[in-house]
Amino acid sequence: MARGRGDPRVRGLPSLEEARLERRRALVAGKVRFRGMAPRFWGFVVVVFAIFGVVYWKLTSDELESYKARVMAKQRATAVELGPRLLPLQEKIERWVVERAGVWPGDRTMTAPVLEDVQRASGLYLRLRLADAGSPERIRAAAARSLHDGFTSCFFVREGTPDPAAGPRCRRSADCEPGQLCNEYEVCGPPPRPYNLRLAYRALRVLSSAWSDELHRASNDITVRVFERDLDRVTREDVPVAAEILVRARYLTLVIDEDGASGLPDALPDAGETDVERLWRTEHPARVVVWRLADGEEVARLRATAGGQLAHVGQRRPAPEIEAAQQRQANACALAVALKEQTTAGAAGAH
Repeated sequence: MARGRGDPRVRGLPSLEEARLERRRALVAGKVRFRGMAPRFWGFVVVVFAIFGVVYWKLTSDELESYKARVMAKQRATAVELGPRLLPLQEKIERWVVERAGVWPGDRTMTAPVLEDVQRASGLYLRLRLADAGSPERIRAAAARSLHDGFTSCFFVREGTPDPAAGPRCRRSADCEPGQLCNEYEVCGPPPRPYNLRLAYRALRVLSSAWSDELHRASNDITVRVFERDLDRVTREDVPVAAEILVRARYLTLVIDEDGASGLPDALPDAGETDVERLWRTEHPARVVVWRLADGEEVARLRATAGGQLAHVGQRRPAPEIEAAQQRQANACALAVALKEQTTAGAAGAH
Protein backbone atom coordinates (compact mmCIF):
# COMPACT_ATOMS: atom_id res chain seq x y z
CA MET A 1 0.00 0.00 0.00
CA ALA A 2 1.33 3.46 -0.87
CA ARG A 3 2.11 5.87 1.96
CA GLY A 4 1.28 9.52 1.97
CA ARG A 5 3.66 12.44 2.37
CA GLY A 6 2.83 12.79 6.05
CA ASP A 7 3.08 9.11 6.90
CA PRO A 8 4.93 8.97 10.27
CA ARG A 9 6.15 5.47 9.67
CA VAL A 10 9.83 4.90 8.97
CA ARG A 11 11.50 2.71 6.42
CA GLY A 12 13.41 -0.31 7.60
CA LEU A 13 14.74 -0.68 11.08
CA PRO A 14 14.37 2.32 13.41
CA SER A 15 18.09 2.22 14.31
CA LEU A 16 19.10 2.57 10.65
CA GLU A 17 16.73 5.46 10.14
CA GLU A 18 18.16 7.18 13.22
CA ALA A 19 21.69 6.76 11.85
CA ARG A 20 20.63 8.31 8.53
CA LEU A 21 19.12 11.28 10.31
CA GLU A 22 22.25 11.70 12.44
CA ARG A 23 24.50 11.80 9.36
CA ARG A 24 22.20 14.31 7.71
CA ARG A 25 22.36 16.59 10.74
CA ALA A 26 26.16 16.35 10.79
CA LEU A 27 26.38 17.34 7.13
CA VAL A 28 24.02 20.29 7.57
CA ALA A 29 25.68 21.59 10.74
CA GLY A 30 29.25 20.87 9.58
CA LYS A 31 29.93 18.86 12.69
CA VAL A 32 30.40 15.24 13.47
CA ARG A 33 28.83 13.90 16.61
CA PHE A 34 30.67 11.11 18.31
CA ARG A 35 28.59 8.93 20.45
CA GLY A 36 29.44 6.25 22.80
CA MET A 37 32.99 7.54 23.56
CA ALA A 38 33.71 7.37 27.28
CA PRO A 39 35.45 10.36 28.96
CA ARG A 40 38.27 7.96 29.90
CA PHE A 41 39.05 7.53 26.19
CA TRP A 42 39.44 11.27 25.58
CA GLY A 43 41.63 11.60 28.64
CA PHE A 44 43.85 8.87 27.26
CA VAL A 45 44.08 10.69 23.91
CA VAL A 46 45.11 13.96 25.61
CA VAL A 47 47.82 12.18 27.62
CA VAL A 48 49.21 10.47 24.51
CA PHE A 49 49.42 13.76 22.60
CA ALA A 50 51.03 15.50 25.59
CA ILE A 51 53.69 12.80 25.89
CA PHE A 52 54.34 12.95 22.14
CA GLY A 53 54.71 16.74 22.32
CA VAL A 54 57.19 16.56 25.20
CA VAL A 55 59.27 13.88 23.49
CA TYR A 56 59.26 15.79 20.18
CA TRP A 57 60.27 19.03 21.91
CA LYS A 58 63.08 17.25 23.73
CA LEU A 59 64.42 15.65 20.57
CA THR A 60 64.28 18.87 18.52
CA SER A 61 65.78 20.86 21.40
CA ASP A 62 68.69 18.44 21.74
CA GLU A 63 69.21 18.47 17.97
CA LEU A 64 69.18 22.29 17.93
CA GLU A 65 71.73 22.51 20.75
CA SER A 66 73.92 19.96 18.99
CA TYR A 67 73.75 22.03 15.81
CA LYS A 68 74.71 25.19 17.71
CA ALA A 69 77.63 23.35 19.30
CA ARG A 70 78.95 22.30 15.88
CA VAL A 71 78.80 25.88 14.61
CA MET A 72 80.47 27.16 17.78
CA ALA A 73 83.26 24.61 17.29
CA LYS A 74 83.88 25.98 13.79
CA GLN A 75 83.98 29.51 15.17
CA ARG A 76 86.47 28.53 17.88
CA ALA A 77 88.69 26.85 15.30
CA THR A 78 88.69 30.05 13.24
CA ALA A 79 89.45 32.14 16.34
CA VAL A 80 92.35 29.88 17.29
CA GLU A 81 93.84 30.17 13.82
CA LEU A 82 93.33 33.88 13.16
CA GLY A 83 92.68 35.42 16.56
CA PRO A 84 96.32 35.77 17.63
CA ARG A 85 97.08 37.70 14.44
CA LEU A 86 93.99 39.94 14.35
CA LEU A 87 92.52 40.45 17.81
CA PRO A 88 95.57 42.08 19.47
CA LEU A 89 95.68 44.70 16.71
CA GLN A 90 91.94 45.28 17.02
CA GLU A 91 92.23 45.80 20.78
CA LYS A 92 95.19 48.16 20.33
CA ILE A 93 93.34 50.27 17.76
CA GLU A 94 90.24 50.49 19.94
CA ARG A 95 92.35 51.58 22.91
CA TRP A 96 93.94 54.35 20.84
CA VAL A 97 90.55 55.55 19.60
CA VAL A 98 89.11 55.72 23.12
CA GLU A 99 92.16 57.68 24.33
CA ARG A 100 91.92 60.24 21.54
CA ALA A 101 88.19 60.62 22.09
CA GLY A 102 89.02 62.00 25.55
CA VAL A 103 90.85 65.17 26.50
CA TRP A 104 92.77 66.47 23.50
CA PRO A 105 96.54 66.56 24.25
CA GLY A 106 97.32 69.16 21.60
CA ASP A 107 98.46 69.03 18.00
CA ARG A 108 101.58 67.30 16.73
CA THR A 109 103.07 68.01 13.33
CA MET A 110 104.59 65.20 11.26
CA THR A 111 107.64 65.74 9.12
CA ALA A 112 107.38 66.00 5.34
CA PRO A 113 109.03 62.59 4.69
CA VAL A 114 106.59 60.92 7.09
CA LEU A 115 103.67 62.71 5.43
CA GLU A 116 104.69 61.38 2.03
CA ASP A 117 105.11 57.87 3.45
CA VAL A 118 101.68 57.97 5.11
CA GLN A 119 100.06 59.15 1.88
CA ARG A 120 101.55 56.35 -0.23
CA ALA A 121 102.14 53.37 2.08
CA SER A 122 99.73 50.58 2.90
CA GLY A 123 97.53 51.82 5.72
CA LEU A 124 94.26 51.61 7.58
CA TYR A 125 91.49 54.20 7.80
CA LEU A 126 88.68 54.71 10.29
CA ARG A 127 86.24 57.59 10.61
CA LEU A 128 83.56 57.91 13.26
CA ARG A 129 81.65 60.39 15.36
CA LEU A 130 83.00 61.45 18.76
CA ALA A 131 79.80 60.21 20.42
CA ASP A 132 80.60 56.72 19.07
CA ALA A 133 84.26 56.62 20.10
CA GLY A 134 83.95 56.15 23.86
CA SER A 135 83.97 52.34 24.10
CA PRO A 136 85.01 49.31 22.04
CA GLU A 137 81.38 48.24 21.61
CA ARG A 138 80.35 51.60 20.16
CA ILE A 139 83.46 51.73 17.99
CA ARG A 140 82.63 48.34 16.46
CA ALA A 141 79.07 49.41 15.72
CA ALA A 142 80.15 52.76 14.24
CA ALA A 143 82.89 51.17 12.10
CA ALA A 144 80.16 49.74 9.88
CA ARG A 145 79.45 53.32 8.71
CA SER A 146 83.09 54.22 7.98
CA LEU A 147 83.57 54.75 4.24
CA HIS A 148 86.12 56.22 1.89
CA ASP A 149 85.18 59.88 1.56
CA GLY A 150 86.49 63.30 0.66
CA PHE A 151 89.27 63.01 3.23
CA THR A 152 90.75 59.85 1.70
CA SER A 153 90.36 61.29 -1.81
CA CYS A 154 92.17 64.53 -0.95
CA PHE A 155 94.85 63.19 1.39
CA PHE A 156 96.09 59.82 0.15
CA VAL A 157 98.04 59.30 -3.06
CA ARG A 158 96.77 56.29 -4.98
CA GLU A 159 98.78 56.23 -8.17
CA GLY A 160 98.02 53.22 -10.32
CA THR A 161 94.99 52.28 -8.22
CA PRO A 162 91.95 51.43 -10.37
CA ASP A 163 88.74 53.40 -10.10
CA PRO A 164 86.85 51.79 -7.17
CA ALA A 165 83.54 52.41 -8.95
CA ALA A 166 84.63 50.60 -12.14
CA GLY A 167 84.68 46.84 -12.44
CA PRO A 168 82.46 43.76 -12.41
CA ARG A 169 79.32 44.17 -10.36
CA CYS A 170 78.99 42.06 -7.23
CA ARG A 171 76.86 41.46 -4.19
CA ARG A 172 79.52 39.80 -2.05
CA SER A 173 83.20 38.97 -2.26
CA ALA A 174 82.46 35.40 -3.38
CA ASP A 175 81.35 36.92 -6.71
CA CYS A 176 84.88 38.28 -7.27
CA GLU A 177 88.18 36.79 -8.30
CA PRO A 178 90.49 35.47 -5.54
CA GLY A 179 92.22 38.33 -3.75
CA GLN A 180 89.52 40.85 -4.69
CA LEU A 181 86.77 42.31 -2.52
CA CYS A 182 83.24 43.48 -3.18
CA ASN A 183 83.64 47.11 -2.11
CA GLU A 184 81.12 49.74 -0.98
CA TYR A 185 80.30 50.50 -4.64
CA GLU A 186 79.30 46.82 -5.08
CA VAL A 187 82.16 46.44 -7.55
CA CYS A 188 84.91 43.80 -7.54
CA GLY A 189 88.38 45.22 -7.11
CA PRO A 190 91.62 44.93 -5.15
CA PRO A 191 91.51 45.87 -1.47
CA PRO A 192 91.32 49.67 -1.28
CA ARG A 193 94.18 51.81 -0.09
CA PRO A 194 93.94 52.86 2.64
CA TYR A 195 92.12 49.77 3.81
CA ASN A 196 88.83 50.78 5.38
CA LEU A 197 88.53 49.23 8.84
CA ARG A 198 84.82 48.77 8.16
CA LEU A 199 85.85 45.75 6.06
CA ALA A 200 88.06 44.40 8.82
CA TYR A 201 85.31 44.72 11.41
CA ARG A 202 82.96 42.89 9.07
CA ALA A 203 85.41 40.00 9.11
CA LEU A 204 86.21 40.20 12.83
CA ARG A 205 82.53 40.26 13.78
CA VAL A 206 82.22 36.46 13.51
CA LEU A 207 85.01 36.08 16.08
CA SER A 208 83.32 38.32 18.64
CA SER A 209 81.42 37.33 21.77
CA ALA A 210 78.42 39.30 20.50
CA TRP A 211 78.17 36.97 17.50
CA SER A 212 78.38 33.95 19.82
CA ASP A 213 75.66 35.37 22.09
CA GLU A 214 73.35 35.88 19.13
CA LEU A 215 73.96 32.29 18.04
CA HIS A 216 73.13 30.99 21.52
CA ARG A 217 69.81 32.88 21.41
CA ALA A 218 68.80 31.29 18.09
CA SER A 219 65.49 29.48 18.55
CA ASN A 220 65.35 27.26 15.46
CA ASP A 221 67.62 25.43 13.06
CA ILE A 222 66.88 27.84 10.20
CA THR A 223 68.41 30.72 12.17
CA VAL A 224 71.41 28.60 13.14
CA ARG A 225 71.88 27.67 9.47
CA VAL A 226 72.04 31.41 8.64
CA PHE A 227 74.77 31.86 11.25
CA GLU A 228 76.71 28.90 9.87
CA ARG A 229 76.56 30.24 6.32
CA ASP A 230 77.62 33.67 7.56
CA LEU A 231 80.60 32.14 9.35
CA ASP A 232 81.60 30.06 6.34
CA ARG A 233 81.29 32.99 3.93
CA VAL A 234 83.23 35.49 6.07
CA THR A 235 85.90 32.93 6.96
CA ARG A 236 86.36 32.01 3.30
CA GLU A 237 86.06 35.46 1.71
CA ASP A 238 86.74 38.33 4.11
CA VAL A 239 88.97 37.05 6.91
CA PRO A 240 91.95 35.97 4.75
CA VAL A 241 92.09 39.35 3.00
CA ALA A 242 91.66 41.24 6.27
CA ALA A 243 94.39 39.19 7.95
CA GLU A 244 96.86 39.83 5.14
CA ILE A 245 96.21 43.57 4.98
CA LEU A 246 96.12 44.19 8.73
CA VAL A 247 99.48 42.49 9.13
CA ARG A 248 100.99 44.38 6.18
CA ALA A 249 99.60 47.85 7.05
CA ARG A 250 102.10 50.45 8.27
CA TYR A 251 99.89 53.34 9.43
CA LEU A 252 96.46 53.95 10.91
CA THR A 253 94.69 57.21 10.10
CA LEU A 254 91.77 58.10 12.36
CA VAL A 255 89.22 60.88 11.89
CA ILE A 256 86.87 61.71 14.78
CA ASP A 257 84.07 64.19 14.03
CA GLU A 258 82.84 66.37 16.87
CA ASP A 259 79.32 67.79 16.97
CA GLY A 260 79.19 71.51 16.26
CA ALA A 261 78.28 74.06 18.90
CA SER A 262 74.73 74.32 17.57
CA GLY A 263 74.25 70.54 17.39
CA LEU A 264 73.08 68.63 14.36
CA PRO A 265 71.14 70.40 11.62
CA ASP A 266 67.64 69.36 10.66
CA ALA A 267 67.49 66.41 8.31
CA LEU A 268 66.71 67.13 4.68
CA PRO A 269 63.15 66.11 3.74
CA ASP A 270 62.96 62.71 2.05
CA ALA A 271 66.77 62.42 1.87
CA GLY A 272 67.12 59.60 4.40
CA GLU A 273 70.11 61.26 6.09
CA THR A 274 71.74 59.57 9.06
CA ASP A 275 72.99 61.54 12.06
CA VAL A 276 76.56 61.14 10.80
CA GLU A 277 75.65 62.47 7.35
CA ARG A 278 73.90 65.47 8.90
CA LEU A 279 77.05 66.20 10.90
CA TRP A 280 79.37 65.81 7.92
CA ARG A 281 77.53 68.37 5.79
CA THR A 282 77.95 71.12 8.41
CA GLU A 283 81.09 72.96 9.43
CA HIS A 284 82.34 71.23 12.58
CA PRO A 285 85.51 70.46 14.56
CA ALA A 286 87.29 67.20 13.81
CA ARG A 287 90.31 65.34 15.13
CA VAL A 288 92.86 63.58 12.92
CA VAL A 289 95.42 61.20 14.37
CA VAL A 290 98.01 59.10 12.52
CA TRP A 291 99.78 56.18 14.21
CA ARG A 292 102.72 54.12 13.01
CA LEU A 293 101.60 50.56 13.65
CA ALA A 294 105.06 49.03 14.06
CA ASP A 295 105.81 50.86 17.32
CA GLY A 296 102.48 52.58 18.13
CA GLU A 297 103.94 56.08 17.86
CA GLU A 298 101.62 58.96 17.02
CA VAL A 299 103.28 60.67 14.10
CA ALA A 300 100.60 63.37 13.69
CA ARG A 301 97.73 64.96 15.60
CA LEU A 302 95.49 67.76 14.42
CA ARG A 303 92.25 69.28 15.64
CA ALA A 304 90.83 71.53 12.94
CA THR A 305 87.60 72.65 11.31
CA ALA A 306 86.05 70.46 8.66
CA GLY A 307 84.49 73.15 6.53
CA GLY A 308 84.85 73.64 2.78
CA GLN A 309 83.29 76.06 0.34
CA LEU A 310 81.30 74.82 -2.64
CA ALA A 311 81.65 76.75 -5.90
CA HIS A 312 78.64 76.16 -8.15
CA VAL A 313 79.20 76.33 -11.88
CA GLY A 314 76.31 77.89 -13.76
CA GLN A 315 73.10 79.38 -12.48
CA ARG A 316 71.27 76.13 -11.84
CA ARG A 317 71.88 74.58 -8.43
CA PRO A 318 71.68 70.82 -7.88
CA ALA A 319 68.93 69.14 -5.91
CA PRO A 320 69.23 69.60 -2.12
CA GLU A 321 70.30 66.01 -1.46
CA ILE A 322 73.01 66.20 -4.16
CA GLU A 323 74.26 69.53 -2.84
CA ALA A 324 74.37 68.04 0.68
CA ALA A 325 76.50 65.13 -0.56
CA GLN A 326 78.86 67.56 -2.30
CA GLN A 327 79.12 69.64 0.87
CA ARG A 328 80.03 66.56 2.91
CA GLN A 329 82.87 65.78 0.52
CA ALA A 330 84.05 69.40 0.50
CA ASN A 331 84.16 69.51 4.31
CA ALA A 332 86.12 66.26 4.48
CA CYS A 333 88.55 67.42 1.81
CA ALA A 334 89.12 70.68 3.67
CA LEU A 335 90.16 68.67 6.73
CA ALA A 336 92.69 66.70 4.64
CA VAL A 337 94.10 69.93 3.23
CA ALA A 338 94.44 71.30 6.77
CA LEU A 339 96.52 68.26 7.76
CA LYS A 340 98.84 68.70 4.79
CA GLU A 341 99.14 72.44 5.42
CA GLN A 342 100.08 71.77 9.04
CA THR A 343 103.02 69.70 7.84
CA THR A 344 104.05 72.36 5.32
CA ALA A 345 103.84 75.09 7.95
CA GLY A 346 105.85 72.98 10.39
CA ALA A 347 108.56 72.38 7.82
CA ALA A 348 108.74 76.10 7.03
CA GLY A 349 108.96 76.94 10.72
CA ALA A 350 111.80 74.49 11.20
CA HIS A 351 113.84 76.40 8.63
